[in-house]
Amino acid sequence: MLPVMSQLSSKISLAICTALLLLSSCSKKYSSDNPLPSVYPPSVIIGSDNGILYGYDPVKGTKNWSTSFANSIYASPLVYHGYVYIGTVNYLAGIDACDTLFKVNSSTGVITKRMVVAGVSNFSIKATPIADDSVIFLATTNGGLYVIDTGTSNLKWSFTADGPLVASPTIYKGNVYFASTAGTVYALSEIDGTVIWSFNPAVATGSPVSFSSSPAICDPYLFIGSNTDSTLYCLRLVTTSGSSTPAPSEVLKWAFKTKGEINSSPAAAFGKVIVGSNDFNVYCVDTSTGGQDWKFPTASNINSSPVIYNSKVYIGSNDYNLYAINILNGSLVWKETTNGLVKSSPLAYNGMIYIGSYDKYFYAFDSETGTLKWTTNVNGQMQCSPAIEDYSLTQHNSQVSGYTNY
Repeated sequence: MLPVMSQLSSKISLAICTALLLLSSCSKKYSSDNPLPSVYPPSVIIGSDNGILYGYDPVKGTKNWSTSFANSIYASPLVYHGYVYIGTVNYLAGIDACDTLFKVNSSTGVITKRMVVAGVSNFSIKATPIADDSVIFLATTNGGLYVIDTGTSNLKWSFTADGPLVASPTIYKGNVYFASTAGTVYALSEIDGTVIWSFNPAVATGSPVSFSSSPAICDPYLFIGSNTDSTLYCLRLVTTSGSSTPAPSEVLKWAFKTKGEINSSPAAAFGKVIVGSNDFNVYCVDTSTGGQDWKFPTASNINSSPVIYNSKVYIGSNDYNLYAINILNGSLVWKETTNGLVKSSPLAYNGMIYIGSYDKYFYAFDSETGTLKWTTNVNGQMQCSPAIEDYSLTQHNSQVSGYTNY
């Protein structure tokens, strides 16, 4: 019996040692308690006046997530470093009637923070915020430009303009550029808000100027459209004197006159600047001379802002159409018709054009042919424009319209 018991004991000991060895080896290959990270698909993100923010698969159009807010969304979403920053409208009256900027997880749609500007009240967010170097630049209708830390929402610095700000700022080479409805264009240091220069074209033209268009930059010039005098202005980024209040001749390069208000924000590339006007036309202007290269007629006002992609101009019109135009000669490449006003501005991404319509449908078209790839009903009218989260840390935001909430 003893030899048998000895053999059995040896087998049990061997089994225990083997099990311990396997457990030991497993502990070296896998972390003990931490779950594997989740993998999320890319999303094209859009909001509407129904107060819902949506994330859709850019290729298939299936819904990845949606998040409801108490109020309408008019400003376009900003995607930055894994989050969506979105402003919603507050319809309440009174001194504390501020619109709200929310920070939303771009993978899940979960609201992570309500961004509050300490000590500031009674403003509206009509302009899409922009981000750089872990801060948000928020332009508001009380004339304030607020620079907020993306993590803590602490105010880094602020600047008060001479009138309401309803158009989005632009950042370029360490400066932030924006314009007010009182007609002044500003260039400030991105770091601390020091005024580099400011300029009101009315000083040179004698005509009242108001801006609801966002500036576009194609070095060495800045382009911006006015809604009061129907003019597209070209300004020099760098003045010769270095004065914060330079003479008009130092700043103004040229002025191009249309026959309607310009609410559309220009886009510039290849020595051309493109802008839509409420005279129903899309204009292409030479960036150096200010001469007209071509104009393209639509059948209604244009509040949508153009995007330039693969040598084509994409822009919507209040005539219900999205147009693709050859940037070289202004000829029509294709157009697609929706069932509502197209005030939203298009987003170009991976061979697709995304845009929303007042018919409550969000569309994805092939950028070359105009073929409809998918569409979905969001149950709300869209004035804001889409953005992409593809986890590349590259910002894929549409060419924003300046004044969208009207």
